Parts: sequence; structure tokens; C-alpha cells
Amino acid sequence: TDDDDDAADDDDAADDDDAADDDDATDDDDVADDDDATPPGDPAASGGYGWAVGSVSEPAAELYLPDGPGPYPVVVLLHGFQLSPGDYVSYGEHLASWGYVAVLPSVGGSMFDPVTAVGQKDLLASVIDWVESDPAELQGRADASSVALVGHSAGGKASLLLAAEDARPAAVFAIDPVDSDPPGDFDPLEYPSVTPELMPQVTVPIVLVGETTNSEPPLFGPACAPAADNFEQFFDAATGPALEVEMLGASHMSFLDNPWCLACLACPPGTDDTTVTRVTTQTLLVAFLERELRGETWPDAWMGGVEIDALAADGLLTWATANGF
Repeated sequence: TDDDDDAADDDDAADDDDAADDDDATDDDDVADDDDATPPGDPAASGGYGWAVGSVSEPAAELYLPDGPGPYPVVVLLHGFQLSPGDYVSYGEHLASWGYVAVLPSVGGSMFDPVTAVGQKDLLASVIDWVESDPAELQGRADASSVALVGHSAGGKASLLLAAEDARPAAVFAIDPVDSDPPGDFDPLEYPSVTPELMPQVTVPIVLVGETTNSEPPLFGPACAPAADNFEQFFDAATGPALEVEMLGASHMSFLDNPWCLACLACPPGTDDTTVTRVTTQTLLVAFLERELRGETWPDAWMGGVEIDALAADGLLTWATANGF
């Protein structure tokens, strides 16, 4: 019964893995720990991994690859309408720092010739296919059996659209997803409605982070996240485990690295501190992934416990869960 974690600790299989021990291969107190309710760090801060950034051409994507042999879980993050992977650099960096391979595909298309919702869904499927093929660019560090989808705006819809028909994604984190079509007259078969029709087919855990500032149309143009097609509709139609978070005062573009980008000007700004909105979103994202992909228990505090309650008490957000989340 004598604790071997003293000055003469030989870090062998008998090691009792207390909070001070970080040297043994069997020690459970590391970032990948699935037994300890104590977080390895603040999910708002860097997770401690170094990373490298690269680009791939087929599929066209930016790649954030954690240092070390891995393998690491994979996160595919799809940007919003008329945006690009460059608008989400801090997401790729934050995910990689926590030991996730982050793949940020580029949708392409244009305002007048956009890639459809079905096309974006197919792009996501092709990215997972690419990861499963173990390409040289991934250096053997990607765990293709552990994949989550993250998407903003139209990318959020595409992520949920794929999860409704493809069993490979283990979780979806949708940032202000929008179920409506882009402006213009488009084929409804290429823009299938997800809410409420397809939500019963999404059985994996989902987080829906959104805002209501841009739920009504401005003086000119359509609403960026119409009330009839916004994150609340996805949550109301969810039949699987779901967490809904409203970022109070945020706008549709508050989640970006640069909320004042050219395309962002189509959405009236909110009253929030956009840096706080983005960092809070990334905090919840890491907590969600650590729980769903690594089986950690400490993220429960951010997914419906004291930590998310503290954020709500600070006036940053409101939250609700459904279906056993």
C-alpha cells in the first residue's frame, strides 16, 4: 500500500498515478486521460501541443497537424457561405494545440454560382474518405475512426446533413447553422431542408451554438440567420442528444477571427465582445470534443454544469439540453 510516487519513484506498472506524477507511460494524468474528472487545463487556453500548418490540393484544405506520433482524433471544420478557411485560423490552431488533427476544407463557388448544400455535404464525405486513405500529408497521425464535424452557417447545415446519412462522424458542433437557401432561385433537391425533416436521422451528440441578432432581415437584404431556419430550429427538431447555446448579443459573424471581413458586412453587428464570443465558442468546442471523442468526464462542467452556469451568470450565454445530452 506504500505510495511509490516519492523521490525514488521508479514509474513502473505499480505506479499509483497521482496528480503529481506525469512520467509513466501508464499514468492517466495526461491530455488524453479518460478516467480523471480533473481537466488537464483550461479549454479556453492552449492545450500544450505544438503543431504544423500545411495545405493540400485534393481535397483543397488547410491542415493543422499536432506534433508527435499520434494518432489523434480528426476534426473537419467547414466554413460559412462566401467565407474561407482563412476566417477560422484560430480554430485550427486551438484544436491542434489540444491534440486534434484539424482539416479545414475550402468549398469554392461564388455568390452567383455557389456550391449547393448537397455539394458541401459531399465535400465533407470526400474529406473523411481522404483521411481514411491515410495520405502522406497526415504522416500517420490521424485516427480515422474518431472524426467530428464542425461547421459555421451553411457549413453547419452541411455537417448535420452528412451526419443524417453517414455513420462515420461521431459528433457535430454547429456554429450558428442556417437551414435556408442562398438568395436566388435554386433547386430544392440540392438544398434539402434539414429541420425538421432530417433531424431524427442525426443520432450522434450535437452542440448548436448560435445568436438571434441576425434572425430578422435588416433594411436591405435577407437575414443572415433567419429565425425560421436558425440554430433554435435545429435544436427544437433534434431527437438525439443536443446542447443549445445562445451567445447573447452576438451576430452571425461574431464567431470569426475577423468579424469585419468584406462578406461579414452583410450581417449587422451585435453588441458583444466578438473576441469573447469566439473564445467562449472554442472553449465549448474543446470541452465537447474531449467528452465525445476522448471519453473525458471533466468537460461535463462545460456541457451542463458549473462552468457553463458561470458563463451564463456572467451574461454571456443561455443554454439548454435535450434528449439525454
